Amino acid sequence: MKDSLRMIAVLTFFAVLSGGILGWFNTFTEKRVKENKLRELIASLQSVTGMDPNTDTYKIVRKDKDFELYRIISGTETKAYAVVGEGNGYQDKIRLIFGVKPDFSEIIALKILEEKETPGLGARIEEEGYLKQWKGKAANGSLKLVKTPTENPYEVQAISGATISSTAVLDIVNKSVARAKKLIKEAGK
Repeated sequence: MKDSLRMIAVLTFFAVLSGGILGWFNTFTEKRVKENKLRELIASLQSVTGMDPNTDTYKIVRKDKDFELYRIISGTETKAYAVVGEGNGYQDKIRLIFGVKPDFSEIIALKILEEKETPGLGARIEEEGYLKQWKGKAANGSLKLVKTPTENPYEVQAISGATISSTAVLDIVNKSVARAKKLIKEAGK
């Protein structure tokens, strides 16, 4: 009985000590983690919208768990919008960001933020060749997936052997565009 109580006391002591150390470490690193996330966000906004961090600013229009909308402002004018979307891929969630012109006429650029797709197949959604084809595509929410190279602004070429991942990216973009356009229309901007 004494041994059991002693063991419980020792385990409780080490659990409280470990919890305290982890809490202190979290407090110590929390500011740095937030700064790094902000730096990553600004870098992503720059890469998909052409935002100039010296002259342009951004405003959060909407931020949810699986969707974010940012307005890029140059002076008093809206320069572009950046949309973060998320959806299911073949293996896991795919999270991406893309920039669109203020009138939603076309996509400026697309970047994959997170993916855990099959290496050599679905993970090819991060390759430059695949991402480049998104530039200039229509941002009206009704893009279609095709198997052959295309110059059509309403079509995106799928990655051979990774149709599920390609379809997932397309669906995320189409749904995110529709959601962003609705929010902007409601806000009157």
